Amino acid sequence: MDNGQSNAKVKASTGNVLLFLLPSLLGIFLFMTPIPQEEGLTIPIALLSDYLQSYIGEFIPAIMTGLIIVTVLGSFIAKIFKPAFIINNAFLNNLFAVNLLWLIIRLFGGIFAVMTLFKIGPEMVWGSATGGTLLSVDGLLTILFSVFLFAGLFLPLLLNFGLLELLGALLTKVMRPLFGLPGRSSIDALASWLGDGTIGVLLTNKQYEEGYYTKKKLPSSGRRSR
Repeated sequence: MDNGQSNAKVKASTGNVLLFLLPSLLGIFLFMTPIPQEEGLTIPIALLSDYLQSYIGEFIPAIMTGLIIVTVLGSFIAKIFKPAFIINNAFLNNLFAVNLLWLIIRLFGGIFAVMTLFKIGPEMVWGSATGGTLLSVDGLLTILFSVFLFAGLFLPLLLNFGLLELLGALLTKVMRPLFGLPGRSSIDALASWLGDGTIGVLLTNKQYEEGYYTKKKLPSSGRRSR
């Protein structure tokens, strides 16, 4: 009986170690492994983003415009009709149930996006120095779409399998005296430095929303202070 329990504990421990180790190593590879390129160092996530842009880049402005229109329509539906499937769903409610000011901003954003995509109306709206900077094949939204798509898919490898907790405990005595930040921020710093800065922004924002960072960037106690 005792041998059986011991074997079960060993198996459980091995499984837990693998559950921590494999996703974390894959996350480190994707987000923090430098790969030399002609333009300098990059990371696998950035390479995936570049590949996606080269493959479907010409369609991304239309995709982004469609998403913007869906957001506008969803916001109006939530504001006027208040359907239960939006109001009672935390994700949809947070996405579409906005105040009047944001509703107006989203409406104008949708109008400007359509004008830019189809190049209609005054050029000062869709020109290369205005709307074209955001919504074109080489525009900002095209780049962000590619980066955030892969970052959103693979960020849980860094966030949800124990790597942040481990580094938070190990590096808090380094990060806090030097930068006034918790040890968890070491992952943010490495991901931003080695890869695309937008990945660091996404990672930091995710941790802030989950309560690990405060506005002062100095969590006070317990698990949130690591």
